[in-house]
Amino acid sequence: MAAKESIQSGAGQVVVLVVVAALLAIAYVALDFFTAGEKNIAITESRGMQMIQALSKHRLDAGSYPDSLDKLVPKYISAQLKCPGGETFAYNLAGGEFTLVCPNVVFKMKPYSYGSKTRAWQG
Repeated sequence: MAAKESIQSGAGQVVVLVVVAALLAIAYVALDFFTAGEKNIAITESRGMQMIQALSKHRLDAGSYPDSLDKLVPKYISAQLKCPGGETFAYNLAGGEFTLVCPNVVFKMKPYSYGSKTRAWQG
């Protein structure tokens, strides 16, 4: 009888260990995903700020923002900077204001973007 209880107790401990291991694995994957997202946001903001500075310099010189980011090269930046996934920033100019967007960097279910009107990054 004692041997039977010992086997059941051991099986219960194995089940608990398997559940704990599964939870740890899920937490590790979630943390890795979150960390990668934070890293992409930091890269986007860093490269985006360089683009914003180049756009501001162009506006000071020409009186307006350029109609495309290509017009910043090579005078204001040496080459167009890329989003973390390798795509170029999407640039939209409307009404004297612009937006920069990295479509592949998603934050809160929306592409991470900068708006010159709000002067803020959002997603």
